[in-house]
Amino acid sequence: MADQLDLSTIPVIDSHCHPFDPARDEGDFRLHFSLSMWEPLLELTTNTVFSFKAIRELGKFLGCTSKDFDDISKERDRQYRDDPKEYIQKLFRSVNLETLILDTGFPHEEFLGYSVDLDYFSKLVPCKIYPICRIEPIIYKIFKKFPKTFDEARDFFDNEIEKAVKVDKVIAFKSIIAYATGLEIKKWSDKEARDAYNRFIRKPLQDYTKIPPGPDEKILRDYFVVMTLLMCREHDIPMQFHTGMGGAPTLDLRKANPILMQDILAVDEIKETKVVLTHAGFPYCEETAMMTSCYPNLYCDVSAISNFMGTSMKSAMLKIFEFAPVNRVLFGTDGVIMPESYWIGVLQGVKGLEQALVELINEDWITENDAMKIAKLILNENAVKLYKLE
Repeated sequence: MADQLDLSTIPVIDSHCHPFDPARDEGDFRLHFSLSMWEPLLELTTNTVFSFKAIRELGKFLGCTSKDFDDISKERDRQYRDDPKEYIQKLFRSVNLETLILDTGFPHEEFLGYSVDLDYFSKLVPCKIYPICRIEPIIYKIFKKFPKTFDEARDFFDNEIEKAVKVDKVIAFKSIIAYATGLEIKKWSDKEARDAYNRFIRKPLQDYTKIPPGPDEKILRDYFVVMTLLMCREHDIPMQFHTGMGGAPTLDLRKANPILMQDILAVDEIKETKVVLTHAGFPYCEETAMMTSCYPNLYCDVSAISNFMGTSMKSAMLKIFEFAPVNRVLFGTDGVIMPESYWIGVLQGVKGLEQALVELINEDWITENDAMKIAKLILNENAVKLYKLE
């Protein structure tokens, strides 16, 4: 019987995370232990099993003699603000975090009023960094300024995508259409999109977080997503999609089930584009795994489960392993805003992966050699191959 595996020597590639700025670190960092889009309450974010574990582990890391969570939080703030770079590098090195694949669309001016410069960020972290481009800020610019014609809007979008590939050297694109109009994406004709645009520009733009988007907005968002998928096929780079859990109540979880993407993924012009379903579609992990086993162009990552969801990592990994080929599963944290979200995501994520693999060994599904091979694929090698990393 196996008790544990030692995965600590495997360099970790975080295939789904975000840049952050220490200068923006305000308030109690524990407020960020939440997926809610409402202003979180400290009494809630500090009273979850995940928070108990994260703060206790952080206390050990900081060498804090007090076991009081408020004292640990204060010591964290002191060390972080005294020397942000040293603190971040010490955190990341402690979990062998080697590479970050960064969604530069959050934080972003269009949503939070600021972005994080990647040259600045690269000097803070002891990691290789690679950017991916989220398409929603581009769409938001179109919806905010409304070029006079549909052709002008489409050309603007196309030029921004080309710039991201050729100038910004992004290694992938990403869409969070699940938040706006959902994952039941359709391939609309140019005429249908043009007609929708001409109707849409006559209406004031609504905040979709408060008022559900109308049918014309859905057509346009679908159209731009499909444009990106086709561009990804042309350049042979992947496209990520937010699936499953997210910021409530903005996200309608019923529209974020990756099973809704079955039709669009089977379109002839798209079925060769490499697509990544993020967050393993949690809580739709079995659907995600089944789809990953059926579509040869499909991958999934397990980001966010380990740094928001408490004890869910092991069970989520076991559900993924029921169907998904292990060479199509990637590790990630969805780290954002604060460095601890990366750190605890790797710390608990690797532990959850280890626990799942140990259970499979003990149930005689795999050997210890198999388990180590699988761990290396998920934590490192799959991302290197998919994203063509150095």
